Amino acid sequence: MSPNENTVIIVGAGVSGLLLAQSLQKCKIPYQIFERDANLTARGVGWGLTLHWSLPALRQLLPEELFRRIPETYVDRVSVEEGRASRFPFFDLSSGELKAATPAASESQRIRMSRQRFRELIAEGIDIQWSKGVASAESREETVTAHFDDGSSVTGRLLVACDGGNSRSRRALFPERHTYKIPIGVLGVKAEYTPEQMEPLQKLDPVFLQGTASGNDTYAYFSILNSPGNHPSSNTQADPGYILQIVISWPLRSGFLSKPDLVPLPASKQDSLELIKIFAASWAEPFQSLAMNISPDSEIKSLELYDWLPPKEVPSLGNIALVGDAFHPMSMYRGEGANHAIVDVLDLIETVIPHLASDKATLQTAVQTYQNAVAARARPGVLASRQACLDAHDWGRISSDSPLLTRRAMKLDFDDSAFD
Repeated sequence: MSPNENTVIIVGAGVSGLLLAQSLQKCKIPYQIFERDANLTARGVGWGLTLHWSLPALRQLLPEELFRRIPETYVDRVSVEEGRASRFPFFDLSSGELKAATPAASESQRIRMSRQRFRELIAEGIDIQWSKGVASAESREETVTAHFDDGSSVTGRLLVACDGGNSRSRRALFPERHTYKIPIGVLGVKAEYTPEQMEPLQKLDPVFLQGTASGNDTYAYFSILNSPGNHPSSNTQADPGYILQIVISWPLRSGFLSKPDLVPLPASKQDSLELIKIFAASWAEPFQSLAMNISPDSEIKSLELYDWLPPKEVPSLGNIALVGDAFHPMSMYRGEGANHAIVDVLDLIETVIPHLASDKATLQTAVQTYQNAVAARARPGVLASRQACLDAHDWGRISSDSPLLTRRAMKLDFDDSAFD
């Protein structure tokens, strides 16, 4: 590739990388996108996303024809069409008592979507180069070169790292700044349920609910990923029923469940199922039955939870920019990670891309301006999500002032004086 071309090198074909590619393509700006995985489904498909304050940015980034097709990604199109909006209720899992709920929001203000179907949609028309993991990158005078694991390399004007929470790019740029391990154990489950099994859940909320058990400080959320008839063009006889994502988590602290040692992440699927049953034995219905009836055939993953706090003042990164989880991975207990990533992409498009053909100093100043603005916005988001996560596993700390229950917003006030 000729360094004279103002080519953008995109590392990572997750949500942020694909949105950046779509926006650059719409603006007729040359780019190449590389992904270390072999295909879109290499890492499983069991996660949902809630988009809210990022929706206006999403509309600006996508071609209009793709934005109109966003309903194809909904976890339950029928409930949206019928006006049954989720209020994301929060319960005491021990008693079944409702503790909090968000105000009802219209489809234009908040949507719940399948991350996998969203990626499939925004990957349309994008030439992704698969199985291309970036080993290193070097920023030179006017260009930046990415070196891949297979020995190949590519040179362009700007490298944008969208390579996720374990970003190699971020680790290379910030070798002394490590991730923070949150002392919480997590099990992620993707399971199938019949309409009869789901009926008690959907009486409480059409697509999502969550809660903490006041009796043992375990936390869980239940999120529909797919509903019967969700895709009208599919063969309904082959419809698997409801697909439910369940995330169950617990505090990694001594004394939990009256045990002197920490309750570690399970080593096998069988151990995971047994631990879930121990947690859910004292839960109220319908939460208990949903947990107890997880099939042994279900997909179950143990997860280590961590985040990374961007510095208040970002040092010069040359011709390299970080986006989304590559720059500010955060826990999922406020559901804002994807929203920040989407707004990151728009900020990059508006702040950096107009200077792609400028001289070295101008381009790098634009990158610096972008990174500092994102850090100022995302630092409070990372810390609020961390605090929400910790509060979710300590019943006595859950109040209307906890970040676990407070309003989601693009810009937050959060005292971070003790965190750097």
